[in-house]
Amino acid sequence: MSVPEPVAALVRGRPQVGTEEQVFPFLTVDDDGHPHVALLSRAELDIDATGDRLLAAVAATTTGRNLRRDGRAGLIAVEGTTAHELKLELVRVIEDDVMLGLAFEVVEHEADSLGIPLQPMRFHATADVAALERWDHCAELLAQLGAAVAG
Repeated sequence: MSVPEPVAALVRGRPQVGTEEQVFPFLTVDDDGHPHVALLSRAELDIDATGDRLLAAVAATTTGRNLRRDGRAGLIAVEGTTAHELKLELVRVIEDDVMLGLAFEVVEHEADSLGIPLQPMRFHATADVAALERWDHCAELLAQLGAAVAG
């Protein structure tokens, strides 16, 4: 299943300093079977060239450990009156000394809407946030991962 276009449109591109950006809850399951959430920005997400895989760059050790053990994750994205939930299966991992690059296939998509306007979690993009989240490094790792899954 391809990444649904409404979700792809939300995660494509890079945050710009000075703008309000959506936060995407990224869910895994911990060793005890409880949900674990990592909050990702567009800087840490992308779509591969075919539109078939969601790509993520994560530095969180708990998230990485959960994915290596289980290989499943969820992503929530909000657009207008719709909350999109993606169920994901890990298909590729690359890593460097800072982060993991993760490629996922979408195994299920649920678009949940009652027609009520929704407000996603947001943050104000600043230069400090860009440095803290290593946006430049994320872009390089996501590009490398995109090339790896394409070839």
